[in-house]
Amino acid sequence: MKKQKQTFATLMKDFEYRYDVRTVFDDFLTLSICACSQNSQTGISYYEDLFLQTMIRYLDDPFMHNFPKMFAQMICEMECRVRSDTGNDVLGEFYEQHLYRKGASQYFTPWPMCTLLAKSTIDIVDIHATREPIRILDPSCGSGRMLLATALENGPDHSYYGIDIDETCVKMTALNMFLNGIFHSEVMCGDALSPDDFRVSYKISFLPFGIFRVDEKEQSYLWTLHKNSFRKVEVASKCPSMVFQGKTLLKGSQLKLF
Repeated sequence: MKKQKQTFATLMKDFEYRYDVRTVFDDFLTLSICACSQNSQTGISYYEDLFLQTMIRYLDDPFMHNFPKMFAQMICEMECRVRSDTGNDVLGEFYEQHLYRKGASQYFTPWPMCTLLAKSTIDIVDIHATREPIRILDPSCGSGRMLLATALENGPDHSYYGIDIDETCVKMTALNMFLNGIFHSEVMCGDALSPDDFRVSYKISFLPFGIFRVDEKEQSYLWTLHKNSFRKVEVASKCPSMVFQGKTLLKGSQLKLF
């Protein structure tokens, strides 16, 4: 009998008869973020304690070795699909197809639509009208697919930000942006309709290299930027909901919104 080819999805589904796959998927995201945040001087993750705390439940399970395999396979699949018509959101696709809740499935914007919106959000005039990088915000980022498409169309030198109320989605976006080389970015878990809401944030950085967890809102650049921008629009329009009705927010501050 021909052996089935291993993919990220098949490796992940090996766990389904022993664990809740949704929990395994979230643990995989946590472990991957820890692995992407290694201290170059010590060779140990900045979040070694979190890594060990997450991994401990799998120590006596032979499928424990699937985690590094899944990480490697995910990167291979992403790399092979960087310029494909379907995009390379391997994490988001698995989440859509396998981690649905009964009666409450969650789907993200299809890649072709993301590409179309990315092309219409920033134009040549925007890019050359300012010496500073343009800031792009997706206030309901899901797996970060829209931000990936925008960075692919306009380059990684701009600043990309995402907000989502679901921390699993925030982790997916942080990993997607880091593994696609989008280093001027931050992803925040919170309610985008409530500028004071902050639960956790992940900053993607090249120097220092890695994904860094931000637990205090005062240390989050995205939280400060979002809160201040929200207040400016509220004062100007007396209608905070307009923030989410158009693709452009506060042209003077060069913050673009999907």
